[in-house]
Amino acid sequence: MAEPIDLSGAHRELDQLKRQLCHCQLRGECLGCKGIEMIRQQLEAVVAAASQPVLLQVAQEAAAKDMFSQFTHMQERLMDDPQIRKAAEAFQERLLEDPEARRMIEELMKRLGQEGEEDSSSLQ
Repeated sequence: MAEPIDLSGAHRELDQLKRQLCHCQLRGECLGCKGIEMIRQQLEAVVAAASQPVLLQVAQEAAAKDMFSQFTHMQERLMDDPQIRKAAEAFQERLLEDPEARRMIEELMKRLGQEGEEDSSSLQ
């Protein structure tokens, strides 16, 4: 069994971004609060799925695709707001300035690229 993943840094950054985007005094009613909570749920789902054996990962793929579709729709709605877009860009810059976060993102992207290559080679 893999060691538990510490998400406290990611949660801390999401909380800070939520405070910047919120228009409802953190009652969870505005699009900013709801969007951040959706991202938090997706982060936790990805970590939980990545920690599962392969068969469980496959079983969760359909739910992940549905969640991705919902996330894409929410992202499109959020990015239509100039204030939210500016805050998201600032969050991305801060995230990429952190060497550990940058390393984790690069590792994730490398893994996703390898999985994509494996998926396409199995189709041939």
